[in-house]
Amino acid sequence: MCLWGETLHDRTNRAVVRLKGWPQAFSCSPKTMITRKEFLGSLVAIPAFEGLQHFNSGVSALAVSLLTSAEDSSAARAPHRALQSLAPGAVQPDGWLSLYLEKQAKQLSLHLPEVSWPFTRAYWAGEEQAESWWPWEQRGYWIDGALRCALVAGDQELLRVAQAPVDYTLHHSFPDGYLGPALCKNGKEEDPRTDNFRWPNTVFFRALAAKGEAANDPAIPAAMRKHYLSDNAPYGGPSRNVTNVEAMLWAYERTGDQRLLEMAGKAWASFLTSAEPGDYESGDLHPDRVFANTPINAHGVTYIEKAKLPAILYMYTGDKEYVRFALAAQKRIFDHHMLIDGIPSTTEDYRGVTALDSHETCCISDHTWTWGYLLMATGDGIWGDRIERACFNAGFGAIKKDWKAHQYFSSPNQVQATQNSNHAVLKHGNGWMSYRPNSGQEVACCGGNVHRIFPNYAIRMWMKDASGGLAATLYGPSQVKAEVGPAKHPVEIHEQTNYPFEEEIHFVFQSDKPVTFPWSFRVPGWSPNPRFYRNEKPIPLPPIKNGFARLDREFHPGDKITLVLPMKTALSQWPDNGVGVEHGPLVYSLPIKEEWSSLVEAKWSTLDFPEWSATAGSAWNYGLAAPEAKMQRKRMTEDPWVDPPVNLVVSLKQITGWELAASPKDPNHKFTPPLPKNTIDSAAAETELLALVPYGSTHLRVTIFPQVAAKPSSRG
Repeated sequence: MCLWGETLHDRTNRAVVRLKGWPQAFSCSPKTMITRKEFLGSLVAIPAFEGLQHFNSGVSALAVSLLTSAEDSSAARAPHRALQSLAPGAVQPDGWLSLYLEKQAKQLSLHLPEVSWPFTRAYWAGEEQAESWWPWEQRGYWIDGALRCALVAGDQELLRVAQAPVDYTLHHSFPDGYLGPALCKNGKEEDPRTDNFRWPNTVFFRALAAKGEAANDPAIPAAMRKHYLSDNAPYGGPSRNVTNVEAMLWAYERTGDQRLLEMAGKAWASFLTSAEPGDYESGDLHPDRVFANTPINAHGVTYIEKAKLPAILYMYTGDKEYVRFALAAQKRIFDHHMLIDGIPSTTEDYRGVTALDSHETCCISDHTWTWGYLLMATGDGIWGDRIERACFNAGFGAIKKDWKAHQYFSSPNQVQATQNSNHAVLKHGNGWMSYRPNSGQEVACCGGNVHRIFPNYAIRMWMKDASGGLAATLYGPSQVKAEVGPAKHPVEIHEQTNYPFEEEIHFVFQSDKPVTFPWSFRVPGWSPNPRFYRNEKPIPLPPIKNGFARLDREFHPGDKITLVLPMKTALSQWPDNGVGVEHGPLVYSLPIKEEWSSLVEAKWSTLDFPEWSATAGSAWNYGLAAPEAKMQRKRMTEDPWVDPPVNLVVSLKQITGWELAASPKDPNHKFTPPLPKNTIDSAAAETELLALVPYGSTHLRVTIFPQVAAKPSSRG
């Protein structure tokens, strides 16, 4: 596969040839099988580009000296962290999760650089032509997501493609250590609140961190250390530049350079005083507003990317004011903006909670990423509950199930998704609700960020705790390899389950001898009466603290622990007399048969990856007539997000007059309508029993139903 074909000149005016091929040692025929250890080892065994110089000897020597006994030292530098995610590749997905990560790896993650701008250009690999920082942010999202997907799926071809810009950037630092494009190095805006020229580094440095962790490569944090300590950018101002605190602390943990910790603390403190209360551009994170629990006046990505920073700072400092601020910032989201599918309304700003309020796909990725840090900082299982709900519902609900397209905006109620059906206030009537390989086209952030959602879910399914134990934090079919206990004995745990479509989760422990270590597992808040078995025999559930139960015992090879999480059906109330149906971590929707049509636009899509519009091919205008629901199950299917093995049968009545809304400017432009105001006279007399399916298995759906009110009796 050809990555680049032209010759450029780098910032020192040396000719740089972008290679069409890769080192022969990295190639692998389809019939060649390698072990997962060999696959991860290929990250450091083979340089990405032949002929490029390695890191200069000063950085290499620094890396070796700073990172002796790196794992023990890094744990000591984050002593207040309750949980720590494992390196990408330690958790291997199985079952339906493996299926969808493989789809992602073979489809859009691999081919996006051939399909749509700016991913077709070499941003982070020598390209310098752009009006501002946007393309580096957008392609940086894709690089991070694609690299993580390759690592967890074990996909060599995608690894080769995604690793290329990472290695290019590392091998082409400025003389002072700066990592990134020349345009962003010196770029400035007149308004300091929008001087976001270091924001792309935050995005891209996550890819550096992923490779550094997976390959255990000390040169990467050493290079990031040099980048930050030589940089004079305004990290403490009101712009998104402050988000670099995340990477500063990652590098501090692995190098031990106290100056990075001090830089991060000063940047956050300066940011808090850099704008007035309620300031939109800076993210509305003034302490007066945060602790007053006001609705949020900010862009969703700006807010959530900054709101995670005090949680990270807490893990390294133990200052409880940091975590108090982080929790208060999240409370505003859940109290004022949360939608039924687990992600707040963010189009692109935080908005209301009606059936038509929607969210940007970037916010699915960024909110779940932030909640992972809250999980690590607090050790509270509620953040695992929230990540699962968001990924299983909003996450899967925003992608086409062949992993060849996705939406920019998605909504609990969307009865059509076309090139002019966007019903949000922002960009009303445009194509941001259609399914495209690059959903926002010229606003390509979601086109990159969607690739991060499910790899990060897989990476954070298992974490280690401060006592040398393991914690099952997010559920799904998987296996994990880790070292546990004071002796760091290797163990392997296979998580055998069809969760969230079934209630049983089996954990099978493997090691070469009996091993004693603490093992924790999350007990979701929606399952109040879980059951627990060891080798098929019921045993008492250990005490639950902060959403986790802990079992500290000797585990024998072949031991099988079974956790059963009973799921209950519940109704949730929403504005305009709306009601939603939930069962365990899944939200249920009325599926609408899609009638698909496609088109190809030069620069944005191709014949293999076109832009899709979906209109309704079945009736959707139903209200909920009764609160009862009957769960129906069948055997697990090959693809449960296409052919769900579960459904909920409910009583619905069709609502006369609840029809598509039309644009006043062009009656041919149709939109999903708001809930009807009156169902007493418009509901059909006949009740129909219809099956609702998991929200994530739909492309078109009704999730918030109007409640059908009974007609008042005519008797006196």
